[in-house]
Amino acid sequence: AHPETLEIADYFGGLDDLAARRVRFIGDARQRIAEDHLRILRYYRFQTRFGAALDETAEDACAELAHTLKGLSRERIAAELLSLLALPDPHPTLERMRTRGVLGVILPEACKAQLAALARLIAAEAAQGFAPDPVRRLAALLPPSPDIAETVAARLRLSKAQRTRLVAA
Repeated sequence: AHPETLEIADYFGGLDDLAARRVRFIGDARQRIAEDHLRILRYYRFQTRFGAALDETAEDACAELAHTLKGLSRERIAAELLSLLALPDPHPTLERMRTRGVLGVILPEACKAQLAALARLIAAEAAQGFAPDPVRRLAALLPPSPDIAETVAARLRLSKAQRTRLVAA
């Protein structure tokens, strides 16, 4: 927006994307992801929060380059994963991430049964009027084992409080 006239310069069609509730990369998705691999997880978080229509080009690029997430710091991955889990209903997105091989790179413990448990938890939260809790939801994505929870908490470098809650759940 121009600082004086407040006229919006929309170089990349962002206003049309907003109107269509479409989340996409600017330019070549693979190139944007190569610049910062965390954009894969941000794409899914933004798509969950703001999107409606899927961008197949972006989805394909995220799946193709999912293995590059292994090069990111664990803290960055944890922050994006917890931000995604804090959204009202991340289940469909996480299911897509699992199907496309993205979720398995960052959370291999989350299989189809754990995603079903997450869906039940989200429904129960809504029925009871509970706010989304990303650590509670992360626990639902794991097999019911304190040892596995401890391993995941250490791998994601969760805070001591988050680790204690995850293991207890």
